[in-house]
Amino acid sequence: MFGTSRVYPEFVVVNVNAPMPAGPRHVDVPSFHGATRQHYPLPFLKAMGSSGLFEAWRVVQAGAISWFYEGTGGGFDYWPEGLDGPMLSEQPPFSNVALIADNDRMYHRIGAIGDPHAELPRMSASARIQPDGDGKWAILENGEIRATYPSHAMRLSVVWKAAVRGRELSTDHLTLDRIMAIFTADLGHRSVDFQVPSDPLADTAWTLLLQRTYADPA
Repeated sequence: MFGTSRVYPEFVVVNVNAPMPAGPRHVDVPSFHGATRQHYPLPFLKAMGSSGLFEAWRVVQAGAISWFYEGTGGGFDYWPEGLDGPMLSEQPPFSNVALIADNDRMYHRIGAIGDPHAELPRMSASARIQPDGDGKWAILENGEIRATYPSHAMRLSVVWKAAVRGRELSTDHLTLDRIMAIFTADLGHRSVDFQVPSDPLADTAWTLLLQRTYADPA
């Protein structure tokens, strides 16, 4: 699929999802030679990816995803021809196999889990989900249980990521100064009003400016 047998496993992500409508269409957080999630905030990397300014340094990543779910829905929707093309979907039953894709560049989402019209619990992004010790899962926020679900209603997915295409041969790496020079030159070309932050990786206003300027088309 990626034209090489050289694969460099990097990390595994585990997602736990309760019943919900279909997730937003998105691409995963990208990696670049010299700029990875080990040292850069995820929103900053996402802005780098959506800007299209750093493709020469992109690290191509193979993504393997498998999931465990016994309820209604919970498929994997994807757009292999881009957002203007048709949506395809892989649906359960799904056992002892995985999908391989370039999810850093292919738009995808989790399909609706359970009843797509069910009322969602009252919660914010700071809520957390955890086992309740009685075979169920609970969503908690501010010490309050907002919802409880049986284990069969939960969708557990495992995502494995690996760099491909001879990562070890690259000697041209990005630095923060170089990234900022590329961003500021492009913002100036776009006539965007901005101030160069003293700490661009921690400056929320700067990150929001990048997100507005290089908005994800999804």
